[in-house]
Amino acid sequence: MSVEELLSKFFIRLNEVVSKGSSDKGLVKEVLSIFKEAMGADSVGRYSILNLLLINLSDDLLSLKPEEVIEYLLKSYDGLVRCFKKVLKSWLENYRVIIEYLDNVGVVEHPLTNVFILSEILGLLDPLNPESYVIRGNVYLNYLKILKEYEEKSGFSFKEQSERAFKNAYSLFMRAVSLDVNSYEGYLGLARLYVLVSDLENAIKNYENALRCRRTPEVLKELADAYKLKGDMDLANKYLREYEGMINNS
Repeated sequence: MSVEELLSKFFIRLNEVVSKGSSDKGLVKEVLSIFKEAMGADSVGRYSILNLLLINLSDDLLSLKPEEVIEYLLKSYDGLVRCFKKVLKSWLENYRVIIEYLDNVGVVEHPLTNVFILSEILGLLDPLNPESYVIRGNVYLNYLKILKEYEEKSGFSFKEQSERAFKNAYSLFMRAVSLDVNSYEGYLGLARLYVLVSDLENAIKNYENALRCRRTPEVLKELADAYKLKGDMDLANKYLREYEGMINNS
């Protein structure tokens, strides 16, 4: 079994322990065994960022035995979920600076690899929360933005990577809105995703769904821009006026 498969199994089982409680000693023992096997199989340190993240959650974690690490994770499960969300949100806010830095220092491994790893782990840790799906969808949405920019600058095609990024972002945003039909962030993510691939009909539909959930200047402005790109200046000006009125009255 690969390291990735072991880690997936580890977090799935850890979620089961949290859901059932730690009284199932057999399951706790299995989680511990999987954790040991995963860390032992990671001979090249590919998942060192995971270790670093766990270590940063507690100054004492370095000195803990493996079974104590599992107990720690069980006791701080909610904090662990929040930590993963915080790390990914921080990347989303600063992704351009981070990408430029990593590119400049000549990192051999793709600078986004660890972000995708953290995204998948968050999905395993928090499988029923729309917010987690939105955060993860935005990771792939930003990746698609980066690919589009690289294509324009370099002239190279990233068709396969772009299609994969779109598919991943789409499925994650759709999962968010299926879990919560009033997921403003989910619809907004879908709208922005469709704008990136110039599918204005679907972009507008999802901007309007976002407006149904929450009427914000942000969506009004982006919806106006979408109608402008479509060539419908009447509706573009309508939403632009509403946007300006909301800004002036705030």
